Amino acid sequence: MRTRPSGELLLVALLAGLGAYTLATTPSIMVPPMAENAGPRLFPYLIGGLLVGVAVLLGAQVLRGKAAPPEEGEDVDPDGRTDWRAVVLLIVLFAAHAVLIEPIGWPLAAALLFSGAAVVLGARKWWLIVVSALVLAVGLWAVFVFGLGAYLPGGPLQGLVHGLA
Repeated sequence: MRTRPSGELLLVALLAGLGAYTLATTPSIMVPPMAENAGPRLFPYLIGGLLVGVAVLLGAQVLRGKAAPPEEGEDVDPDGRTDWRAVVLLIVLFAAHAVLIEPIGWPLAAALLFSGAAVVLGARKWWLIVVSALVLAVGLWAVFVFGLGAYLPGGPLQGLVHGLA
């Protein structure tokens, strides 16, 4: 018989803890008087309940011995060394993104982050990287700004969008 995998039990504990925390803190969300049935507490309650439910079901499966099979292997050399240069460059890209959001706008800062991360991780076709990063960044910005009504500074795009309106 197989021993209980501690990693899977740790996942069960994390899911249960996160779900319980979500359920315990959701009542502190302020609800405007005009909120009807589906107020701002609905989704946190749903997510918290689902997290606890999945933790219970997964925990029952693990304790019954129906754990996931062990990983056979990946395309990663377990004896390989960490590429600290890549790690540091990715941290620098994330920091630069945070600093550049206001001055140059979210789409350009995100395109820099996306294209820089692709290059650091080994991509070589620079023109494809730049075009893909710009399309992805502008698309995500448009979804958040126009679809969800969130504020993300547009930088040069902000003036272009207002000029078209």
